[in-house]
Amino acid sequence: MTPPLDVLALAAHPDDAELACAGTLLVAADAGLAVGILDLTDAELSTQGDGETRARERDRASAVLGLAVRSGLGLPDGGLDGSAAQRRALVGALRTLRPRVLLAPYPEDRHPDHAAAGRLARDAAYLAGVRRYDAGEAPHRPGALYHYMLHEPFSPTFVVDVGATWARRTQAVEAYASQFGGPASGARTPLGGPGFLAVLEARACWFGAMIGAERGEPFWSPGPIGLDGLPPGGGRDAYRMFV
Repeated sequence: MTPPLDVLALAAHPDDAELACAGTLLVAADAGLAVGILDLTDAELSTQGDGETRARERDRASAVLGLAVRSGLGLPDGGLDGSAAQRRALVGALRTLRPRVLLAPYPEDRHPDHAAAGRLARDAAYLAGVRRYDAGEAPHRPGALYHYMLHEPFSPTFVVDVGATWARRTQAVEAYASQFGGPASGARTPLGGPGFLAVLEARACWFGAMIGAERGEPFWSPGPIGLDGLPPGGGRDAYRMFV
């Protein structure tokens, strides 16, 4: 049986997790936790790059992130719909990888695949713990599901300080040179070039300012998060946008 993961990031496409929560994955990996990414599709509809190029870029990013595992389900890019077949495929992966914490896209997003991936994560995380649902490995339900931000903004339930991992996080994003570098062909996209990377940094600075950190990554929880006591306060000399 595959050793269980501490943290698994679910991504509709290779590079989604890098864009939204790579700093947090690095924080977890640096703490000695077993971290992985599961890509639902191979992003075969991307304007730039091809399958071989995207696979090489994915592998380079995975090495930067220090992942224990990275796998894919090969579902259709542009075709994530939460069907019964797609739920079964994801349930099987969750039962194999057995993550303690699952990270997934926010279930409201202008990209249909992102939104569908967030809803699919919610459905599959529940069904993976139902003993009589489908055959295969023993049931396993992640202990927590948190959603990360891609396009659609939200008021975060919590923000992770990723200042210490930001340089490596940027390396992981820049590994996808076909997507975020200059155009390799005449087809220019809004993601190519330094402007998009500057937007990512500005967003991280904004959410970092909320918690008095240099950079931050926001997450949303669909329900309350249980604590053994009051959350820690103080300890930061930096300016915070809120109390």
